[in-house]
Amino acid sequence: MPVKCAPSIRHAGLVNRTVIRVREGLLAKLTAMRLALAVLLSLAATSAAQAGASNSVEKGKSKGGAPAPHGAAPATQGAAPKPEAKVEGSFGNWTLLCGKEAKNTSERCSLVMPLVEKKSQKLVFRVIVTYGPENNLVLRVDSPTGIALQRGLEFSPDTEKIYRMAFQTCLPMGCKALLLMSDDLKKDLIASKQGAITVYALNGKAVRTVTSLAGFAKGLAALTKHHATQ
Repeated sequence: MPVKCAPSIRHAGLVNRTVIRVREGLLAKLTAMRLALAVLLSLAATSAAQAGASNSVEKGKSKGGAPAPHGAAPATQGAAPKPEAKVEGSFGNWTLLCGKEAKNTSERCSLVMPLVEKKSQKLVFRVIVTYGPENNLVLRVDSPTGIALQRGLEFSPDTEKIYRMAFQTCLPMGCKALLLMSDDLKKDLIASKQGAITVYALNGKAVRTVTSLAGFAKGLAALTKHHATQ
């Protein structure tokens, strides 16, 4: 469904059709800064899960189930201090966030695009691109709970390809799906004007979000340049 400058999402069982959009200008920057700390706190957990992320690319609609997500361990005393996060730049709908996970460690950056519901301003999806182990680019999508985890998540640039992403972890605030970025996916994202995220409700109904990918190419170039200096 074509959308101009705004993502759209349908909430199964609650709202038939709700339009969401990526917040622009100052509001987008404020949203990114609120999310920066949470994103950087989760980078360490993401790195651990990246080794098990499968790079599955399908033509047309995917079939079969995704692995069940792993449970999250409870927080313990003596946890590492929260990293300081900063916004390094904005590129269309994307924001480059950087910070250190701990003292005496290299600064890490992530390219982040939050998708918020227009009416409630509630975060629905968050798309993150970062460098993982062995300098591999990793695509991560954070999604809400209450979905069919075994179906996984489908990410589609405006091509015929569907990239299937398995959920790796689930916490009370949401679930994380990861995918090692192949050269084909990288090229598709750079060339695409918009992308779609599809998850499935517990009743099997597809819940699809369409969003503009404006600024991805420049944002990825900035992310890669920063990574090369570390």
